[in-house]
Amino acid sequence: MQGKEQIYKGLAASKGISIGKPFLYRAEVPNYNMDIAATGSVSVEKEISDYTQAIEQSIKELKKIFALAKEKLDDKHLQIFDAQLSFLYDNFFHSKVRSGIEENKKPAYEIFKDEIKLLENAILASGDDYMRERVNDVEDMKNRVLRNLLKGRLVSKITENAIVIAKNLTPADTILFSNRNMLGIATDLGGINSHVAIISRSLNIPAVVAMRDVSFRINQEDILIIDGYKGLLISNPTEETIQSYERQIEKNKEFEKKLEELEKLPSETKDGKSIRLSTNLEFNNEVDYVVSHFGCDVGLYRTEHLFLEIGDFPDEEEQYKQYKFLAEHLYPGKVTIRTFDIGGDKILPDAQKESNPFLGWRGIRISLDKKDDFLTQLRAILRASTGGNVKIMFPMISGVEEVTQIIELLNEAKARLRTDKLRFDENIEIGIMIEVPSAAIVAGDLAQMVDFFSIGTNDLVQYTLAVDRDSSLVCELYEKFHPAVLRMLNIVIQGADKHNIPVTVCGEMASDPYASLLLIGLGVSELSVEAASYLQIKRLIRLVNYEEAGKIAKKVLQMNTIKKIKDYVEQCFNKNIGEKLKSYDI
Repeated sequence: MQGKEQIYKGLAASKGISIGKPFLYRAEVPNYNMDIAATGSVSVEKEISDYTQAIEQSIKELKKIFALAKEKLDDKHLQIFDAQLSFLYDNFFHSKVRSGIEENKKPAYEIFKDEIKLLENAILASGDDYMRERVNDVEDMKNRVLRNLLKGRLVSKITENAIVIAKNLTPADTILFSNRNMLGIATDLGGINSHVAIISRSLNIPAVVAMRDVSFRINQEDILIIDGYKGLLISNPTEETIQSYERQIEKNKEFEKKLEELEKLPSETKDGKSIRLSTNLEFNNEVDYVVSHFGCDVGLYRTEHLFLEIGDFPDEEEQYKQYKFLAEHLYPGKVTIRTFDIGGDKILPDAQKESNPFLGWRGIRISLDKKDDFLTQLRAILRASTGGNVKIMFPMISGVEEVTQIIELLNEAKARLRTDKLRFDENIEIGIMIEVPSAAIVAGDLAQMVDFFSIGTNDLVQYTLAVDRDSSLVCELYEKFHPAVLRMLNIVIQGADKHNIPVTVCGEMASDPYASLLLIGLGVSELSVEAASYLQIKRLIRLVNYEEAGKIAKKVLQMNTIKKIKDYVEQCFNKNIGEKLKSYDI
């Protein structure tokens, strides 16, 4: 008998809606036979042989998964599996396990678990969010090797056309399950930047994560609706709820087709104000899609992946090839290349450990300390700028002194290129990220030194409110509509206007419809968004009245609570834009 309708809330990790039956996935936990260790009768030769075979079998399995992933994912997301294969090929680690077996006369699985534990502890101790994600990779590898070592079975098949319900999923699980026409994913654990979320978005599979204990609340007989827009999982929905969602699914399909009509239309408000709209990019294999579909500029090209792929600063030629490819393929469109923004939630060079990485050695601070590596990157970007469509942007600026040092080093890089008789754009534009309150407050001074600002709202909100956006304890306090945040944005825009330089917003706020309305009203020149949000935001811009948006922003700046601001913005949005958005008209 079908139960009563229940609604479970989590984090919306991948957009989409699906209706179907659940597949309750319980990850297989290897069963350890502790009796072997108790007897002391361990054959060192057999344990080492079994361990070697387990590693070989694990490599074989992962190669199959990698081959399947290559058919479904782009190069950017394949790096997850590259990292796991690299671990399995790590002879130094395996030699430590073999030595441990010989020295301690213990079973292979015991030594292997001990060595893995040391590795996991070292990663967790780094305090770095990027590195903490690597623990999940190590955990996946640990269980794979242990299953093969202890002759466990790899579960790789699920019910066709099912919504997977699990405590958590590994990247390998997600790829294997997607081959069975998986309709959606709901997990107890995970975040919006976890591997399962990233791969789900790449595969266009609806996903909701961080649902706490949903895997224990769903029964195999239930009917489910997964809503990846609102972060909901509905069990045993009423007929009325099902019909409502079925209508929504059909509307979404029709709307996706209609959105394509916007691709070649100008990005301007109803009353003719041009608002530049660009995209954020991280990998070169995204370029062709952006050029063919949008033909727009790239407002932020992140270079961190070049560092993360090799764990060190890449040489000049490698960087030059990447930047040159980007500039040539986007031409005549412009691309803003941001110098390395590592540290904080990304891996640090030299394995530095910090108790508070977001307030530590990151962004431009690392570049200015490692001048030779910084000059290498500047030379590579300059060499790629000969077409005149490249800009340079610097992250994590806190004040005038840093910009002064940057300009000196940039001039040095230019002088060296002239000496080497290498061409570059002599008039290349430079800009800075405004993401630290100190930079926002002195925006008027900084605007006299650079050609443009780009506001990184994710960090600016975090630093203004002293809230770690990734902490489950305080993340609810992370609020982009806080009056202090909006007034900080206004200070930056006024400082830029005073010296006639443009302001781009490249953070999360640029992709939020309500926030975008305010940003346009505050006078932002450009919004740079993820490619997936590009057409939605263009549609929004074309529905906005610029003069009216300015009045809304002016009134909001006088308000002193988050609730007042959100209520007023929502009211204005619904009055001026909401009905048109609901109509699905372009």
